[in-house]
Amino acid sequence: MAEFSEWFKVTFEKCYCEQGNLINESKFKELVQLVLDNEADEASLEIFEEKIRTCVKSSFTFESEKSMREQIRAKLTEHQADIPNDLAQAIRKSVNL
Repeated sequence: MAEFSEWFKVTFEKCYCEQGNLINESKFKELVQLVLDNEADEASLEIFEEKIRTCVKSSFTFESEKSMREQIRAKLTEHQADIPNDLAQAIRKSVNL
């Protein structure tokens, strides 16, 4: 995890938030997933929190991913009786619910 923290520092130190530029969005989305799964280490979490506090695009990315996960959880709960148990478990596992 420390390797990811170092990569994240180097990659995002040149992010120009005021212009809405986000270097390597896919890597940021990976970090968002780690944060949502409570798997991010302290250094990555600190950098992540600074990014979403200071960059609108980063904050939007986080809120979007968080919202999507909450919607999946709600739909699984809402349609619990209609979805086969193994399918529901597979969906939960694929999105780390």
